[in-house]
Amino acid sequence: MSVFSVIVILLPPMCAATGMGAWLLRRAFQRDRRLPEEVALGASWIFLAGSLVWLGVYLRGSTLLGFAAPWTWLAAAHFAFAGYGALTVTALCCRAVSDPVTVRRLRILLPFHPVLYLITAGGIMGYRFCDEIGATGYWVLFLAQLSLVVRSRPDRMPGVPGRLLPVALAVPVLTLIPAMAWAWGRPFLGMSGMIHYHGVVNAVGHVGLGLFAFLLGRPASHAALRVHL
Repeated sequence: MSVFSVIVILLPPMCAATGMGAWLLRRAFQRDRRLPEEVALGASWIFLAGSLVWLGVYLRGSTLLGFAAPWTWLAAAHFAFAGYGALTVTALCCRAVSDPVTVRRLRILLPFHPVLYLITAGGIMGYRFCDEIGATGYWVLFLAQLSLVVRSRPDRMPGVPGRLLPVALAVPVLTLIPAMAWAWGRPFLGMSGMIHYHGVVNAVGHVGLGLFAFLLGRPASHAALRVHL
């Protein structure tokens, strides 16, 4: 595909992702308190912009950082779901619960998302021990997130949305098991199995179902927007 075609296809979503991230960050700083989850909701769109960059490289049939297809589209998928999607779900989990202790603990998880993402990327690039640290760290993060939400219950989005959320949060706890086996050199799934069981199930079951639950429940921020007269 030509450079011009790639630009025509990806420039509108890139502008939309950049604009949405800037708008959410602006709203985060317009609230009466600066909350980590509100900043994370805006910052997470950086991952979506990164996903579009990798997608452009894939569509162009080029390489980036030494990676060619199929790693370029796999990188695009990871940026979208493991980066943007997972961080957004954790940020919205902070909105979904009212217990102050649980909210504080969920906020602690937020900075671990970009850190673990970079560690995992280092593993893909061949740095020693990054695969093991990244996969295990993500599993601990998702297990902690599930435990915190189930313990306090998502009481700010009751009913069906509140019941769907724990299901979505349980998905990566299960699908990261083959990823950890792969990282520790004991794989029991091939690349095709990893794409379907780990990748697709996470994308649909964790990010897709999680965002659908939040769309239905629409939990409000813990901080109100300041009114400018």
